[in-house]
Amino acid sequence: MKQHIIECVDIQGAYTEIQENDISQGILMAEEVLGMTLADLIESGEDIPIPTPIEKLKAENGFATMVTVNIEEYIRDMKLVKKTVAVPKWANDLGQRLDINFSKVLTDAISEMVISKR
Repeated sequence: MKQHIIECVDIQGAYTEIQENDISQGILMAEEVLGMTLADLIESGEDIPIPTPIEKLKAENGFATMVTVNIEEYIRDMKLVKKTVAVPKWANDLGQRLDINFSKVLTDAISEMVISKR
């Protein structure tokens, strides 16, 4: 049986291997490894490396592919912390009319700011 090693080249220790020819199962395993590793980096306050563009990757006897992950599935510390914020009245009124979740908007904006600062 052929062995396949699947690694996230930008994150040390983020790899898995499979002893079968089911590449799709290996990619699912790689997603899990990536999610757990990124969650550990975030929770320990470490920087997340910038991914190498896929067109710059070279695979010896294999191929390069993207692996995506929903990081929220792997973050252990998802408890909510109450914050008091002030927004202009017009933004509050419009947000309420549109049924906007202000906490989600703030969380998403913080995530985007982290990504854009890299």
